[in-house]
Amino acid sequence: MNTQVVAKSPEPAGSPAIAAAAAFVAANAAVYDGIARDIWEHPEAAFREERSSAIYRERLASQGFAVTEYPEMKYSFVAEKGSGGPIIAFMGEYDALPGMSQACAAEKRPLVEGAPGHACGHNLLGAGSLAAAETLARLLEEGGIPGRVRFYGCPAEEALGRIPMVKAGRFSDADAVMTWHGADVNTPHRYTTSANLSLVFSFKGRASHAGMAPQAGRSALDAVQLFNLSLEFMREHLARDILLHYVITDGGDRPNIVPAHAATAMYLRAPTADKIPAAFARILKAAEGASLMTETSFTYEIKAGKCDYRPNDAIQDLLAQVMAQAPLPVPTEEELAFAAALQATVDPEDRKATLVPIGAPLDLLAAPIHQKLGDFGSGCRLGGSLDTGDVSYVVPVGQMNAATWPLGVGAHTWQSCAASGGTWAFKAMRWAGLCMAAAGFRLAAEPELLEAAKAEFRGSQVPYRSTMDM
Repeated sequence: MNTQVVAKSPEPAGSPAIAAAAAFVAANAAVYDGIARDIWEHPEAAFREERSSAIYRERLASQGFAVTEYPEMKYSFVAEKGSGGPIIAFMGEYDALPGMSQACAAEKRPLVEGAPGHACGHNLLGAGSLAAAETLARLLEEGGIPGRVRFYGCPAEEALGRIPMVKAGRFSDADAVMTWHGADVNTPHRYTTSANLSLVFSFKGRASHAGMAPQAGRSALDAVQLFNLSLEFMREHLARDILLHYVITDGGDRPNIVPAHAATAMYLRAPTADKIPAAFARILKAAEGASLMTETSFTYEIKAGKCDYRPNDAIQDLLAQVMAQAPLPVPTEEELAFAAALQATVDPEDRKATLVPIGAPLDLLAAPIHQKLGDFGSGCRLGGSLDTGDVSYVVPVGQMNAATWPLGVGAHTWQSCAASGGTWAFKAMRWAGLCMAAAGFRLAAEPELLEAAKAEFRGSQVPYRSTMDM
């Protein structure tokens, strides 16, 4: 397993593209930082990103991109600029996490109690991809190189995700797609993710007075508890790479009323999408058994589902080369101090959790910020899921991570939300944007690189089917 990028691009086209990309991003730094900060200060949860989506659409339109909103998903859109040649696309997200409001401070301090916050750094993700799209469009125009640049506006990543867009064929004609994510390390995203299915099982019974006439009742809560217990026994007999998580979202109304309604929300995760159906069939039998034992009925609703991410090695290798050539940003003393203060709020043992799953060396944790370049995660699989996975089933996809957060700070925490509003995160975001733009330029300018990515995709392609439809 690789732990450090050593490859340098032998092609002369790389360095000039990186220099030009860096100059363009630097000239527009105030714009990109301003958008990232604005969206961080006005977080909108999934399906509510009206303001955030509009910010991107208006900016892209002002830069000559043709913007089209998609009907299958609110606040989704595509913006395109250029003509002829290949279609090189970037994906931007902008939804925040519910209940994660947090000040840009080194202590837990919600700005608005219970409000959403950008604890997954999507304020950065969208702005970084915006920088990549605008930069690549300029590079192609100035270089006289044919090609179309796309920015896909992708809402609700933390919920349904871009699956409706994939199913509608919005990505199918793209030649290559790139994206990135905030993290605590700089690395190509070589590791895979889990396919998943998000479901709610709702049981319906019959209410009665629990003290006066319990025999008349049929407890939906009993059904939920038996269903959940069956999942615990089932774990032993599922493949070891299958994951189950659940919570009781409805347990009835009052202790002295036999619950007529109760529900469990759960996630089923598997290493690949094709392993979802068999595991789901067993879960469905468990629900039927719980219903039979308690003389209740049940229904289930599929809320969301995502395929596993299939990284395209040709694009990942190109990103690694560009990342090795692009000068990393340098933190100020104030940024280092803020990162160290945030890092100190995470237990030293817990800090390892961000590095172990991707095979990154633990000695990185001696510093507050990753100021080097790593190449981690080849052959590893994360338990989490990304809707980027569905896109990777229909088009070659490359992804990278940039160290926007202190080492040892994971996503979906108040610390990552605090860091995502800071100046260091904006620097790392811009670096990610210029790396993706330079990689996109080489894909457009050097046809053999793009053909290698497409040939790899064709050679390993699996027919796409959303896990929600299995």
